[in-house]
Amino acid sequence: MVIGLILFSAAMLAIDSRLRSALVAYAVFTTGTLWLAFPHGAALSALAFFFVLAVVKLAIGPFALVMLVKRFKVPEDLAPSVSLPWRLLLVVATLLAAREITRMTAFNDIASAGVVFYAIFTSMMIVVLHRNLLAHVIGLLMLGSAITLSGAVFAPGLPSAIEIADTFDAVVATVVALAIARALVGFDPRLDIRSLRELRG
Repeated sequence: MVIGLILFSAAMLAIDSRLRSALVAYAVFTTGTLWLAFPHGAALSALAFFFVLAVVKLAIGPFALVMLVKRFKVPEDLAPSVSLPWRLLLVVATLLAAREITRMTAFNDIASAGVVFYAIFTSMMIVVLHRNLLAHVIGLLMLGSAITLSGAVFAPGLPSAIEIADTFDAVVATVVALAIARALVGFDPRLDIRSLRELRG
């Protein structure tokens, strides 16, 4: 059930071009990955850090995006770079690639390995397939959740603090991306990354 929701929501994030539905799919995806990666039996400090990251991913990040859109009237179109049929084809190809990777000797005995690879691939695909900077922020947030899940699946014996810390870079990158979006919105309200080429220092 949870894995099915992760797969479906990741596909919707890559396919859809509307911000609101993308945020809903992102919330479902992140909730599912956090559910599977929850550090049971971890120390109180690790649980507190996990909770903070969950709040950043599920509340602060999406809230910042919504407020940016409302305040500066940013278009909610995520501006995909390719047409819908191509996006559908890429999602199917990503799913097949993740399935093939799980058949490799190194991964065929690891449960949910395919889900991890699919989540990471689709996270990067969201960044590559959309020109709107908001989609890039969502992709980075999603990548942080996928990294958390990969730690829980591939290295469950590691201290949970190490697994959680792996997502910190993605969270920092998300904050930086939000700051860039805030600065860019006055220059280009569409937040089209192509406009970055026109900036001069």
